[in-house]
Amino acid sequence: MNKNLVVLAVLFGLGGVAQAGDVFGGVGAPGLYSIGYAQPMGSNWGLRGEYAAGLSMSKDGVQSGISATGSLKASQAGVFADWFPFDGGFRLVGGLTMNDIKAEFKSVGGSATINGKPVNLTGETFNVNLTYPNSTAYLGLGFGHQSGQQSGLGFYADLGVTIGSFNSDVSTSVLNKTYSGYTITQTDIDAQTKTMRDSISSLTVLPRAAIGLTYRY
Repeated sequence: MNKNLVVLAVLFGLGGVAQAGDVFGGVGAPGLYSIGYAQPMGSNWGLRGEYAAGLSMSKDGVQSGISATGSLKASQAGVFADWFPFDGGFRLVGGLTMNDIKAEFKSVGGSATINGKPVNLTGETFNVNLTYPNSTAYLGLGFGHQSGQQSGLGFYADLGVTIGSFNSDVSTSVLNKTYSGYTITQTDIDAQTKTMRDSISSLTVLPRAAIGLTYRY
């Protein structure tokens, strides 16, 4: 399912509601920038559609004993329900995010250790791809988009977590090969993969944050 189409459908649907809503844009993570539309649905609740993207980074270094080139790309779309328990802009948030978040590690050769066993990766491969689930639940809190807000510029902020853990896929040429008297087994591959996965996210949640400006027409 195309995340952009889903979010656009939500935005157009919310835009048909008579009560004035907010268009907004900001910066944060896991997407560097975000855009969206928020629609108050009553005195103490509202709906939002949002798309965040722009994060793409790479870095060379030693990852869990293996010299590697690492890259991370992230974009995310979401549909959220905002509940305002008090007067003002403070809100509690629940929703669903649709994710395209991937991390990749490619070995670059040289001496390394796999599950504590020495190997020489020159001419060999040990690549790990980590993928976040396509859809996850979201829980958080925020400020802004409340009913009764005056027209014109405003401010919003969000902080919360998506609930899910990375899946891993490994491709390597060292399985069942012997280095310095040590044979690399599937158990070694699995243990090394877990170590690398845990270095990205040892928890079952991924933080999500944004801050920016709104415009109420």
